[in-house]
Amino acid sequence: MSSKGILDGIRVLEASSMLAAPGMANLLSDFGAEVIKIEQPGIGDAWRMSKNGWKVTNRNKKSITLDLNKEQATDIFYQLVAQSDVVITNYRPGTLKRWRIDYEDLVKVKENIVMMHFSAFGRYGPYTEKPGFARVAESFSGLTHMTGFPDRKPIFSGYPIGDSMGAVYGAFSIMLALYHYKQTGQGQLIDLSLYEPLVRTMENYLVDYDIDGTIPERVGTHNYGVAPNDLYATKDNNWIVLPASSPNMFIRLANAIGHPELVEDPRFITNKSRVAHRLELDQYINEFFSQYDLDDLYNILTEHEVACATINTVVDIFNDPHIKERENIISIYDKEHNRDIKMQGIVPKFSKTPGEVKWVGPELGSHNQEIYQGYLSFSDQQLEELKSLGVV
Repeated sequence: MSSKGILDGIRVLEASSMLAAPGMANLLSDFGAEVIKIEQPGIGDAWRMSKNGWKVTNRNKKSITLDLNKEQATDIFYQLVAQSDVVITNYRPGTLKRWRIDYEDLVKVKENIVMMHFSAFGRYGPYTEKPGFARVAESFSGLTHMTGFPDRKPIFSGYPIGDSMGAVYGAFSIMLALYHYKQTGQGQLIDLSLYEPLVRTMENYLVDYDIDGTIPERVGTHNYGVAPNDLYATKDNNWIVLPASSPNMFIRLANAIGHPELVEDPRFITNKSRVAHRLELDQYINEFFSQYDLDDLYNILTEHEVACATINTVVDIFNDPHIKERENIISIYDKEHNRDIKMQGIVPKFSKTPGEVKWVGPELGSHNQEIYQGYLSFSDQQLEELKSLGVV
């Protein structure tokens, strides 16, 4: 039995592609929003190239086709806007103006529409028409410059984190706009770029430069401002993540490795002194860790309540008992494979209004009839004519 989502009754019209903007719409749809995803007829969203990723990023959505390059499509888009609460798009500003579906056009159709315009560099500024993806945003924001080892080229994370951060910030922004709408009845335009969530979340690096002139450089795997904080090798050539980032955690670690005297050692008595003597401190840790296999060492650290973690693979994630109990992985039926497939569960968990995954990312245009005939009252003849013209 379906539970009532907190966003039930909210209709979102999504005209976007790839990961970040579709991701923010997916976060809304997980909690009950009806998301109608517009795709190019015969082609679809470029993210369909990842057949399996598509099933997650676009789950709970309804797919319709509409070629916004066609003149007839503009009026159809307006009709959909008139019945929607939110419009999400990630096309460049010039494209929206050319298609006549920019904010100034949409408010003439529905005065209190909430429009999320999520673009690479935002709606104004010298780079506003430049294209960009997650890697561009990560590099532009400064994140890539400080990621990696000092004697090697910068590296990216193993997943385009810029897309993920953009999706979360976008969904958060839409919720703020909907809260304002509920209070005042007014819609508004949200202007968010792909790089800005990254700049906003790296909270110390701008102010450090302004006050102290500090320019963060690549330091490898350790935390330049905290010690001990690094990846440490075990006897069986595995790794433990060890962020002893507080005085109490360092005390627990010192006891766990059999060196309680380090707590009173002048070299290690404060975090500042530990950072200054990082290599000497790491010698104690590496000597102890080299004596134990991963499982034994993990148990020792856990018994002493030391914050640590193993480097999980996807196999580890699938088999972890905590992941299972938290329902971080769920099963949902997939028509293509004619069986339940596993994917990420709902995040976060609400006690009264939990989210729900009803279906995986849909087939291209699979909701055309439902939306065009059920919502816009197109006749069979109208729909067939639009298909023949390539509009849908």
